[in-house]
Amino acid sequence: MVKRASIQPAHPLFRRSDRPAPETESDESKPATRQSAIFLEEQQLDWLEDRCREARKNGGRAIRKAAIIRGLLDVAMESSIDLKGVRDQDDLMERIRRGLRAKD
Repeated sequence: MVKRASIQPAHPLFRRSDRPAPETESDESKPATRQSAIFLEEQQLDWLEDRCREARKNGGRAIRKAAIIRGLLDVAMESSIDLKGVRDQDDLMERIRRGLRAKD
């Protein structure tokens, strides 16, 4: 039989942290986030990186690609985009354009 190493109760694995757990230390004004892998085309990534560089020009502040994507999604969520029966990417893009124009 393999002998297991004993760990004393004072071991760091058993110590309680003075810091709150990650669930409780989030700012109440910020919505919860979660990570998702999204594959983008090279030209889409180039566009996002160009927008990030553009934001820093003339005294602007650095902005992350994820912040731009979240902003785009937030605006799209406010619009009336109907995706029922979408057939392909061209159809999808046209419906998104119509939905965003209807907001103006």
